Amino acid sequence: MTDATAAGHALPDANRIPAGQVLDATRGDYHTDGPSLFWLSMRQVFLAVITLGIYRFWMTTNLRRHYWRAIRVLGDPFEYSGTGLEKLLGFLIAVIILAVYLGVFNLALTFGGLLSLDDPIELQVLTWLSFVASLPLIYFATYRARRYILARTRWRGIRFGMEQAAWKYTWRALLLTLLSMVTLGLLYPYQHFKLEKFKTDRTWFGDLSFEQGGSWVQLFKYWVWFYVIAAIIAAAIAGAVASPENASARTLAIVAGIFGYIAIFIVGIRYQVAAFRYLWGNRTLGGARFSNDIDTGEVIGVYIGGSIATSICAALVGAVILSVLGGLAYFLIGQDTLTALLSNLPAEDGADGDTTSVYSAGYWAGILGAVVGYITIGAAAFAFAQIFITRPILRRKAEGMQIYNVSALAESRQRGHDDARDAGGFADALGVDVGAGF
Repeated sequence: MTDATAAGHALPDANRIPAGQVLDATRGDYHTDGPSLFWLSMRQVFLAVITLGIYRFWMTTNLRRHYWRAIRVLGDPFEYSGTGLEKLLGFLIAVIILAVYLGVFNLALTFGGLLSLDDPIELQVLTWLSFVASLPLIYFATYRARRYILARTRWRGIRFGMEQAAWKYTWRALLLTLLSMVTLGLLYPYQHFKLEKFKTDRTWFGDLSFEQGGSWVQLFKYWVWFYVIAAIIAAAIAGAVASPENASARTLAIVAGIFGYIAIFIVGIRYQVAAFRYLWGNRTLGGARFSNDIDTGEVIGVYIGGSIATSICAALVGAVILSVLGGLAYFLIGQDTLTALLSNLPAEDGADGDTTSVYSAGYWAGILGAVVGYITIGAAAFAFAQIFITRPILRRKAEGMQIYNVSALAESRQRGHDDARDAGGFADALGVDVGAGF
């Protein structure tokens, strides 16, 4: 460990330490290799598919364990102690509750005469109302899933934890979402900061409590660029509409739309990275303080380059699979029958002239080949995405993390075991993405 002051590390303004105080500092570390992650991902996806999705709870658990072990502080890895079985049970309970809740909600609307199932417009309204009815559960699920993950995470044997405040979080999230909607999204940074502060201030490492400092105004200066880009696009489109005969105006609107879409993508990533960096730069844990110097350009490069690499590798896997399946078909049923099947013409299959069995075999072989090919390509795409996108992003976040006065963490004492019995089941049932991209 090094002296943070002597090394010239700049601390966030909100977390500056009085002059003269000596801090020990350390960076996070990340240790895992691509090949082992690739084959782990491939195996997990295949097992999830052949079990019709049942194994996905174990898949998520095993991948989390892999990623948790890869992240280290002071040379010691994090541990994830969750199990697939408790996630499966939590999911089944959540599905039953959600089915009853949404069923009662839809029946109340129908019998109340508020909609008719025969009217397509009212069916669309029902879809939106169902989403609105699900929104409180989505926020509830997000908090509970994070609480479960923390309850199953340890470092140096000390458990993390989170207070039971899911419903308090839900009501605050709903009110803040309404505020963001009323202001056409302008106050989303306020919503983002307040919800993150609510969760952080209720998070513990042993008996040490996290605390979120800072101000939402610092996030707003990154968010406002969305409106600048939207204004430019709107002005270009308005010019094209006002002068439909003007070819230059139409061209400008098209160019503004294309580059505006790209700019929004980049600004979106920039906001997420800046928010992550700022929030961590203003967090404390007991006497320890944090900062993160993850670079926005690197993250954008990972997303773009990783997406391209994943697509190319998955396409190559698909080409190999098609070649193998084609070779097997040629070997098993012969060239004449294969040609006839592909061209939908009668095939000669021997003295009896009965082609029904040949076509039936070819049909089912084709279906089986398509299914196998689809599963394999999907598994390969998922595995390559772990290597080219998820892994490098986590690595940059971990290695960009700096902890000042890290010795203060030794003051933490063990906290009691948190059952967290729903095991993030509501998040699984609602498709809420939490925890290392899973």
